[in-house]
Amino acid sequence: MPDIRLRIELLDTDPLVWRRVLVPEQINMHRLHEVIQATMGWCDCHLFEFECNGRYYGEPDDWSDRPIALARNAKLKAIASRLTDNTFHYRYDFGDDWLHRIVVEATGLAETNSCPRLIDGAMACPPEDIGGTPGFEALKAAAAGRGDENGEMLLEAVGGDFDPQKLDADEIEFMLEPIQAGFRRGGRKVADRRMSPGIAAKQDREASLHEENLRSIAQLRQALQAERDRNRKG
Repeated sequence: MPDIRLRIELLDTDPLVWRRVLVPEQINMHRLHEVIQATMGWCDCHLFEFECNGRYYGEPDDWSDRPIALARNAKLKAIASRLTDNTFHYRYDFGDDWLHRIVVEATGLAETNSCPRLIDGAMACPPEDIGGTPGFEALKAAAAGRGDENGEMLLEAVGGDFDPQKLDADEIEFMLEPIQAGFRRGGRKVADRRMSPGIAAKQDREASLHEENLRSIAQLRQALQAERDRNRKG
């Protein structure tokens, strides 16, 4: 099973957030969505869609205003062969509207293990539910010590610390392992995998949110703002 090399770029980020990955050519678009989530650092808690030569692939829903084919029924190999400029797009979270450009850099590569896998990349992925690119810029400014109130609130919502230059390769490898195992191209069974420090910290943060009956960073932001409003009135 030959491999395909892709470059994934999160548009409208500066410095550019990007990843280079290797995937099996027979991967379907839903599995590719999972690879993008794992390698970029998203949490797979919002809708997504691919746009390829004017065709859309994702998970059809009642709110869609255009035909969307099931992502799991479309193969990357077939789509890559029809591209006119070797690029297509992936949109994640229709609220924050994170648009990724995907460049097919090479096809027909010799099969390697483990795969899918990260080859290269740069910069940390934005956290979920921060208000898109403007929120990401506000968060980075706050992390650098020059943020406004919105940025400070976002920084507090993600635990008070965010390094925009950090690419956690160990966490990405951990997240890719079950996908690799599905292709029998490396990876380990879930029971045999050891939890990375980054994943453990993320799960601790999620557990803390659930204890406070907060289901997302967006809800945490609202709770923090409400607390600040109460303090001002007091």
